[in-house]
Amino acid sequence: MQKIKYYICKTCGNIITSTGDASVSCCDKKLTAQSAQKANNDNNLHIETIDNELYITSSHSMEKEHYISFVAFSTGSQLQIIKQYPEWNLQARIPSAKHGILVWYCTRHGLFYQNL
Repeated sequence: MQKIKYYICKTCGNIITSTGDASVSCCDKKLTAQSAQKANNDNNLHIETIDNELYITSSHSMEKEHYISFVAFSTGSQLQIIKQYPEWNLQARIPSAKHGILVWYCTRHGLFYQNL
């Protein structure tokens, strides 16, 4: 699951994943896999461990035109996607894990990741 590919439809916001090569379309448009860029310290999401869960927050803009549309956490065997919505504060809780990759999609700047 660490090498999962993310396809995001800019028309409807649909999130499609694959674990290998795929031909994906949505809203009558062919989608290409998004390339995730490693987040720098300014872009990293804030993570706290609370009650054996990872509590994820961010001060990122959550306006209708510019927001984080989802947060995903993948380990070697699992993937969890938490949908986010504009005009809500970004907050997500996921089961704590020793390691994994946290991925999120900004509607303006694209796909980011940070290693945990």
